[in-house]
Amino acid sequence: MPNKKIIFLLEDDEAFTVIFRRWLEEANYRVITAKTLEEAKKLAENESPSLFWLDYYLGENNGNGMEFFHWLKTQERFKGIPTIMVSITIDMEKLKEFEEQGIHKTFSKTETDRKAILEYIKETVGE
Repeated sequence: MPNKKIIFLLEDDEAFTVIFRRWLEEANYRVITAKTLEEAKKLAENESPSLFWLDYYLGENNGNGMEFFHWLKTQERFKGIPTIMVSITIDMEKLKEFEEQGIHKTFSKTETDRKAILEYIKETVGE
């Protein structure tokens, strides 16, 4: 059986982490989770994910998903790996900023359903 594709999930909210992890694992992906910017950097050093799933807001003093994305862009081995950004609040200005910076896809936590997210991931990285 081939190795499962790895999804790297940067999410500080435990409830969302549980939900998103379950969705991804049920779709047969291996999931690596981090809650803070620093934890994510340390974990990423030893992994080869197929996709990065980043929460924009990581809470007080924990950094944010865009900071991690900028760090990823400085790491040669992560270049070209698709990245999605999720946020509880998405506005048009933020969407434009994310797109200009190179984020592949953005989802709102409150408006996007499981099917849409999993279809995008499957189309992007396969199963």
